[in-house]
Order: sequence, then C-alpha cells, then structure tokens
Amino acid sequence: MYLAKIYNKSGSGAAAPKDPNVIIIATRSIIGWPQRDSKKVKMNGNFTFTENPKIAVVYMTSSKISTPYENAGEEDSISVKHKFEGERPGDELDTNEFIADWLNEPCIIIHGSCQDKYRKVVGTKCAPVQLKPTGQNNNDARKHMLAFEQFASTEWLPGHFTGSVDFSTPTAVADAGAITINEAGGAVYQLPSHAITEAIVFDTITADAGTVITLIGGGGVAAATLSTGVADKSAILVNGTDWVALAGAIIHLEVFKAGATTFLIEKSREE
Repeated sequence: MYLAKIYNKSGSGAAAPKDPNVIIIATRSIIGWPQRDSKKVKMNGNFTFTENPKIAVVYMTSSKISTPYENAGEEDSISVKHKFEGERPGDELDTNEFIADWLNEPCIIIHGSCQDKYRKVVGTKCAPVQLKPTGQNNNDARKHMLAFEQFASTEWLPGHFTGSVDFSTPTAVADAGAITINEAGGAVYQLPSHAITEAIVFDTITADAGTVITLIGGGGVAAATLSTGVADKSAILVNGTDWVALAGAIIHLEVFKAGATTFLIEKSREE
C-alpha cells in the first residue's frame, strides 16, 4: 500500500523573502550531478565541474524574483517546464555584457530564500534553461528582466539542494590512505591516480555533522577502494558495496557524528 500523509505547517503558504544572489551555471561545465533520491525531488551530493567552469553569481531585486513551473502534455503524458524570473536594476555595462555572454547558453539556476534550509535548482541535465531577456529604459525605470526557461519539458520538478555552493577547484588529495576532511578543504576532494591498490582511509574529519563531501576518483592501474567500516572515521556504504575510485567516478558522503565517533554515510554515487 502506498499512503502519503501531507500535513499543513502553519504559515507554510506565506511568501519567503528571496536571497538576491542567484547562481547560474552553464551545464557544459558540470561533470557530476547530485543524484535525486527515490522521491525524485531531494538532490543528494555536490556538483563537480570542469576546469575553469562558467558560473555567474548575479544580484537581482529580491522582491521581483519568481520561480513558477508549468505543466505540459496531454492526458497520461503530463510533464513540467521550469522557469525563473528575476529583475536586474540599472543598465551598467557589466549587466549588458552578462546578457550577451549567456544568450543561447544552456544552464541551471540555483536560488534560495532567507528562511529555507535548502536551495532550489531550476533546470536539469537534459532539460536546461536558457536566458530570454527583455529590457526597460524609459522615464519610469532602467532595468533588465531576466527570464530563464526550459525549451524541453521534463518529469522532474525543480530540485531541493542542500549541498555545497563552493565552486572552487577540488582539493587535491596526496594520499588516499590518509585523507583529511575539514573546512579548509571544502566539499569536493580529488583522489590521486594509483599504480598499486590502496584502501581509502580518512585520517581526520573535523567538518560539521550534516556536511556533504564528495570524492572524485583518480583511477590508475589499480584504483583506490573505499569499503564499509565500523570504526571511527569509517564510511558506511549502501548495501556494503565497495566504491572503486575509477577515473571520474564520484561518491557523495554525509558527515554523521555519534558521540565521539564520526562516520561518513553514503548519499549517492556516480560511476
């Protein structure tokens, strides 16, 4: 039996003040995508990128941000189309150059509110959004209306994302047998190539509970391997299945603390 109980939370329908700093990412710059869980909305993990990814953080007027979605299709074949609408005040050169640079660029939008613990992701890997701008320059105002829309429909609703929005270069790990996970290292770690099989071991974990970290495999003649363990600083993997750090393979792990013991629990993997 499938029984869903969806209760109301007091004030849940009230508008949430939007974070005015909106993240825009070209999909061609994304190597790894957070995987959606079985309920199809929550995105587990972090994004990983090519070298020198195309990313913009754009200020938009908070009260003018709108993120609707629409339905498309006929009976028994209904899908959805994402949309993001924002307003950029003024007519500065950098705004115009941004618009010129992002026209015809498939991308996703990551945006949030000032009260939610998650961000929403507009656009998907196979159905990205594209910029469709309009401008106003008259006696009333100077501004640009920045709408991002999907041309292809999708089965996915906009995603709920709780991962890192740190888009710096992944931290290079010198020794897969002694990995340090801390705030300075960020959320994404690039493992080295291996000529001899080595077990992946976490030497130090000081990241806060709930932090999601990502390992990127380095491959080699004999790629390193992560196995399930029970000791402090061990990983707990889905079904106890080892993760082999082949070149480009990705695994997302969440920091979990139980008293004085810290574990890394698998959220998803991409191979």
